[in-house]
Amino acid sequence: MGLRNVQADVALPSAARGAGTFTSGPVAAAGGAADVVLAVHCTAATGTPTLDASLEESADGSSWTAVPGSAITQLTAAGNRVAYAAVTKNYVRVTSTVAGTTPSATYRASVWIRPE
Repeated sequence: MGLRNVQADVALPSAARGAGTFTSGPVAAAGGAADVVLAVHCTAATGTPTLDASLEESADGSSWTAVPGSAITQLTAAGNRVAYAAVTKNYVRVTSTVAGTTPSATYRASVWIRPE
């Protein structure tokens, strides 16, 4: 069995984000995607931030549900987190939340998709 091609994209480009929820557009019409890796790279954090990120999937690109087991371990300072999950629907996106006391987190979220 040979290696398969993998699709990858930056779902949320690097930016400083204050308190709120930030969601990417559909990263790919994954279609036959089987496995997805979410990587979050936080380069700076001020205040007392918490950063959560996870994957959502959709059959039609408009109605989204959480992908079980796709959440990263919460970041409270600069650092990296990776999560892996299996998906069953056609579209995948990233959702992230910054919270805390006067929080700011500079981060990006990338996604790797292994087709079926």
